[in-house]
Amino acid sequence: MLAANPLEAIEYAGGWLFDQSMAGWDVSVHVAEDGDTRPLEILGASFFDLRSSLVCPDYLEQRKVGPWPQAVVVSPRVLVSDEQLRTATMASIDQRLVDVKLWGDEMPAEFDGRCQPISHRLSVAARAFKRQAFAAADIDPNRVNNVEDFRAASNHAAPRTDLVPAS
Repeated sequence: MLAANPLEAIEYAGGWLFDQSMAGWDVSVHVAEDGDTRPLEILGASFFDLRSSLVCPDYLEQRKVGPWPQAVVVSPRVLVSDEQLRTATMASIDQRLVDVKLWGDEMPAEFDGRCQPISHRLSVAARAFKRQAFAAADIDPNRVNNVEDFRAASNHAAPRTDLVPAS
């Protein structure tokens, strides 16, 4: 996941992060701004600094020989502020390299018509852990919803079955 900051990640995709982690996926969050990472740890996610991840030689070497991500959830704020990431995300969508999802209503213009609204229904456990993450971040835990909404690349070769079209 690429997020502007840890709070944004837990607010918009914390339940999805937890459910993916419990399903056995390696879940990492790369953030552009500093912040408290404890809420991400509560949800089972590893935390990385986005700028360091992009320039670290070990990271680049791992990309050559390590596993390629199957799914990426991206903050529109990161895409708007970083042209390199926006271009790479567009290429991933166009070449069907990875399952790309975005959250929020404000999408960069390049994404118009390429993404469709979808929803992830949080498991009972995800709601409980997201409430704990909210509490750790001083966010009202009562704000946790049963569903997180995303926009998914509409031309991905193999849509994920854990997300359903929004109705």
